[in-house]
Amino acid sequence: MDVDSAQLVAVEWEDITAYSRTAIPEDFEPYRLRKLTCGIMWKETDEYVVVVGDYDITNAGKDYRHNDFHIIPKGVIRDIKVLRPGVSAPHALEAAG
Repeated sequence: MDVDSAQLVAVEWEDITAYSRTAIPEDFEPYRLRKLTCGIMWKETDEYVVVVGDYDITNAGKDYRHNDFHIIPKGVIRDIKVLRPGVSAPHALEAAG
């Protein structure tokens, strides 16, 4: 992915709910966890999207400048909103405020 043309996105997705007791009580109220992940859309396939929430704009010349990956299966995504269609250069992320 070329970060110069990367989109800034907000991905709303549904996570699992874990219950750690061995028996579910009668007053158990199941609920669904909804998450919101914002960042650079790094990759999109038929099965998942990869959103990078942290990109090192000061480490120019290095191959690996991104971290904090979120690999989200498409089956749990509720909505993807494009916050910024494309960034003109990595330093534009700093100016985006």
